[in-house]
Amino acid sequence: MSNKEMVSTETESKGQRKVFVPNKLLECLPRLSSLPSERLRWNTNEEIASYLISFDRHDEWLSCSLKTRPKNGSIILYNRKKVKYRKDGYCWKKRKDGKTTREDHMKLKVQGTECLYGCYVHSSIVPTFHRRCYWLLQNPDIVLVHYLNVPSQEDSGKCSPLLCAVNERHDSLRWSREELLSQLKPMCTY
Repeated sequence: MSNKEMVSTETESKGQRKVFVPNKLLECLPRLSSLPSERLRWNTNEEIASYLISFDRHDEWLSCSLKTRPKNGSIILYNRKKVKYRKDGYCWKKRKDGKTTREDHMKLKVQGTECLYGCYVHSSIVPTFHRRCYWLLQNPDIVLVHYLNVPSQEDSGKCSPLLCAVNERHDSLRWSREELLSQLKPMCTY
């Protein structure tokens, strides 16, 4: 994308961060005045992009400290250079090597333009609980993180949280009641 097609929405001289987005998107996406602290459905690509292009006018949106086990529906905005947002206290599914978290990555389009990056992980305890992280391709430092438990009709009865927790513990450790409850409570809060 050429510099002519990109726009900086704010100047850094005032202590505000620069946000680079394609001109085409600035014309069609609304600038938002509020960021919901929770939402019990997934955001659309357009909503995500709107939050990410609007944050520069709202310093209060950025969380400067890590939230441990955010509850179901939580939406949090982090600066990835200042907060290690992936260390959120939840147990996520691991790769086959058992060492690293299994993440699914993809580029997302808004109005036909690839401008967002998405990173998805699945709970190792409750298969319907997910964390999704999004950032603008041109501004990867600001990350929108959304936690959501989305039980579906097809999943009901397949695997109870307790059975999943036991089956996923490859390290041969047993969950204590407290460990399990500390994981499950925020996932199931509505």
